[in-house]
Amino acid sequence: MRAAYVGLMAVLAAAVAQGQSPAPRGEVLFENRCARCHGLGGDGSDGLAPALIGVVGRPVAGRGDYVYSDALKAKGGVWSPEAINRYLIDPQAFAQGSDMEASAPDPAEREAIIAYLSQLR
Repeated sequence: MRAAYVGLMAVLAAAVAQGQSPAPRGEVLFENRCARCHGLGGDGSDGLAPALIGVVGRPVAGRGDYVYSDALKAKGGVWSPEAINRYLIDPQAFAQGSDMEASAPDPAEREAIIAYLSQLR
């Protein structure tokens, strides 16, 4: 897990140093895999899942406009890139009883999605 986090940080740093957006692939992956449940707007999504704008650095179960599962409420902590990576590998292993069942088993796809989410504020 730590290696994936270090790899993500290296990708982000290299892209920023070159003046590039690190996440075009991540945006496409997000739209194709995540957006059907998760919105990006500040007013939440369509109610299926919380909006993800500003998720990186936010407390787990931290949006006041969404009712989270007891599993995520009990988890605590902050949505760091490393925590998001663990969650996307297996949401149920991260927080058993979480409402999210979809996973992202491909490390490169997780990295791209997290890079995209990291730039959203």
